[in-house]
Amino acid sequence: MAEPTLRQPAFVLHRRPYRETSAIIELLTRDHGRIAAVARAVRRARRPQAVEPFASLEVAWRGRGRLMTLTACETTRRFALSGRPLFAGMYMNELLTRCLAPEEAVTPLFAAYGDTLARLAAGCDLEPVLRTFEKRLLRELGYGLAFDFELGSGAAIEAECRYEFVNGEGFRAAAGGAAATYPGAVLLAIAADCYDAPDVRRAAKTILRAALKAHVGDQPLTSRELFRAAGR
Repeated sequence: MAEPTLRQPAFVLHRRPYRETSAIIELLTRDHGRIAAVARAVRRARRPQAVEPFASLEVAWRGRGRLMTLTACETTRRFALSGRPLFAGMYMNELLTRCLAPEEAVTPLFAAYGDTLARLAAGCDLEPVLRTFEKRLLRELGYGLAFDFELGSGAAIEAECRYEFVNGEGFRAAAGGAAATYPGAVLLAIAADCYDAPDVRRAAKTILRAALKAHVGDQPLTSRELFRAAGR
């Protein structure tokens, strides 16, 4: 990618200092997926808010390898997040930086990320917002879960039956002695992104966290620690 790119919509996922006045930023771009780039002179006093996380940008870059150089950067929108919505936004950014391979196009996920930031900024209920995003991320990674069909047979999940979760694969009818099982009605609610009931929320968080673990790794997520601290 030696030639400069045309302008590309992007979101800032992470930023860290680089040399005296520059920064290295992780971007989620619409057509090129996740890239890292040097943004020069963004830490000068007259530009303190340039390329901060939770900003929507129009960017261009040039270079080869894993670290590009921004050649154009214009902020098109800022999402004002604070408190728990801020932690939720940080959680999404951590998921994306850990789960997405560099320069792998994820255009549907790019749109979903923008929609999710807007919902967080609007003060929507965090649980449905995050669970829906986690499901979409797994789907884009190629590990989407079918909450409404049984693993193997393809039979429809029945509300009155109980099922066990096979991590990375899906759900099958619960066998005797299964460590954890879920009512079919709960799985069908998750399939419909209906998280009103407490047991649905608990199950969705447990299942999706287990499914994402293989992609996130063992290192603790900073955002989860912030959620825990806020809940004390």
